[in-house]
Amino acid sequence: MLKFTNKQQVFEIGKVRFGGQPGKKRTVMVGSIFYPRHSIVEDRVMGKVKEGAMEKLLAAFESASEETGSPAGIMVYAETERSICTHLEKVADLFKGPIFIDSPSAEVRVAGVIRAKQMGIEDRTIYNTINAGVTEAELTAIKEHGISSSVLLAFNPGDIQAKGKIYLLENGGGILPEGMIEMAQKNGVKRPLLDMAVMASEQSAGSALRGIMIAKAKWGLPCGCAMHNAVESYAPLAKLQGDDRKLFRYVDVASAVMPIIAGADYVMFGPIESARRTMHAAAFADQLMEQASSEL
Repeated sequence: MLKFTNKQQVFEIGKVRFGGQPGKKRTVMVGSIFYPRHSIVEDRVMGKVKEGAMEKLLAAFESASEETGSPAGIMVYAETERSICTHLEKVADLFKGPIFIDSPSAEVRVAGVIRAKQMGIEDRTIYNTINAGVTEAELTAIKEHGISSSVLLAFNPGDIQAKGKIYLLENGGGILPEGMIEMAQKNGVKRPLLDMAVMASEQSAGSALRGIMIAKAKWGLPCGCAMHNAVESYAPLAKLQGDDRKLFRYVDVASAVMPIIAGADYVMFGPIESARRTMHAAAFADQLMEQASSEL
């Protein structure tokens, strides 16, 4: 059973606590909405969503959180500046917890930051992500608009093992001019959430679990990952056809539990539709971790 000797930092974002000793806290479960090919999105450019669909999903999401006791955050994905603003406005009215701004485009993420500030929700907004390709425009926007929470993606293309992740965070890993943690803090990020970068099953996905343990031991900062990314690229599952495809769901839920056993403080579990089954699994894992740590 894990117990870190250094102090574990706990950050409160949107009335949800991230961080702490394994077994002494609940794991924050983060679900995605408006993700690529999400059926409820009718217009990805404008951010138009099917009538009532978003409301139904968010209600079920919060119900699952209440039922299991799992604290929750929502990942808002968008592909255009217009759609990120539209999505943020709608989600923020219905969900009062932490909101992650997510997009493959830095310009879209920056537009989300600006809109979050205008809406007055910057204190519960989490930038996703500061990464090895971060731009000055991103860092400036984060600092100038009071976004004090950000995910730091520890993906080091030069070394995908745990060592490469840690070096990127610590000293830039030969990619950034300084460590990612220091860079983020210089630009106003007071509450960094370390993401141990799971890209695909064949890209040493398991090293993220070791990375969580090393990072929490080294810095005491909240750590997590999106292990479901590895499930999506796991070859044996990709070969399954027909009714056997339901096996994907079981492995996907199991993948959300693995980081918890490694000490993760938050887990990005993917599509919001899987919230209830995933949160039940996470709540069970949290209880086992609590029992295992009771004598430490």
